Amino acid sequence: MRYSLEKDNNGRITQCENGDGNGNVYAQRKELNKIALERLQRPTPGKLGNLSNMQIFNFNLDPGLTGSTVAVFEEYNETVTTANVGSCIQFGVDSLNNKSLYYNIIDIKASVYRDPNNRLSLQNDSYIEFYLTENIETSTTSLGRKIARRAPIFGSISAPADFTTDDAKTAYQSVKVDCISDSVNIPSRLEGLRCSGIALKTIDLNFSEAEDLPELRINFQVFVDVSSVSTTY
Repeated sequence: MRYSLEKDNNGRITQCENGDGNGNVYAQRKELNKIALERLQRPTPGKLGNLSNMQIFNFNLDPGLTGSTVAVFEEYNETVTTANVGSCIQFGVDSLNNKSLYYNIIDIKASVYRDPNNRLSLQNDSYIEFYLTENIETSTTSLGRKIARRAPIFGSISAPADFTTDDAKTAYQSVKVDCISDSVNIPSRLEGLRCSGIALKTIDLNFSEAEDLPELRINFQVFVDVSSVSTTY
């Protein structure tokens, strides 16, 4: 309450303001409420701030390479198949049916280094390619298969050019990740690439001098829209 009844030494009862008059809490209530609302609407560093739908899947790859060389070119998952792929990462497992979860990938980044000595002379035109994968509904595992191209295309052959459109590489959707540039590898105006995982397609690395390949490691960061998660494509 802002006011109270008080009795003086002569027994008279008077109405008095609590606290210190206009400087008390009640006199300042409107201004204090305004300040409190402004603080609630302003993101506070170290607290909730603005929530984001972006999540990052981090993982590391040991390609299992041997020897010492100035260039690496390896291909994976090379067959036309409807079965499970190998050398892949799947996004989580739905415990109800042992299937991976689908996300929209926003971007993928790769960092190549040596373990334990991180001296590496990686050159331009070094990249890694991934196939996008989907769940196999009839399979009893969480591994996926390569996602085939959804729309047909036809290549007109006129020598000396020779298009290939339907082999184990071109018939399936894939994405290229530049190991040197930090640019976005997936078109940003789209909602992302939908899949339940990614499988290795190609590792193409070039060095300015010979590197010991058994020490080669690759860190990946896969950026996904966490609000897009579901058990279906």
